[in-house]
Amino acid sequence: MENEVLKLELEVIVTQEDIDDIMAGALEGGINYWCGKAEVAGDYLGEYASEQISRGGQLLLHDFEEDKTYTLDKEKFLKGLKMYFEKPHPYDILEEIDNKLRVDTCNADATVCDMIIQYALFDDVIYG
Repeated sequence: MENEVLKLELEVIVTQEDIDDIMAGALEGGINYWCGKAEVAGDYLGEYASEQISRGGQLLLHDFEEDKTYTLDKEKFLKGLKMYFEKPHPYDILEEIDNKLRVDTCNADATVCDMIIQYALFDDVIYG
């Protein structure tokens, strides 16, 4: 018997705190093996660099593997998160609350945060 494949479209609620938590995980260890420096573009919009993206700002991520700089913003971040949910992987960071899917950042370890940022910048996981 042949297996069937179903393509699904999901609605996931993503909060400002979810974005901040994923960015903190990325900046505090997730992307550090390929990103040598992250800096805020313009003024700080929050207290920490990890709060920049959720508030509409930008981060400049310096890739020391390729000697390039990439600009991360909220639009790219959300694209990366969407790609993360669409690609098969062993890390589940979704939870259901009140019949709605939400991000469970408690399960978003450094690997997950790294994957989301790489999807956002490169459309694929190219490091790690």
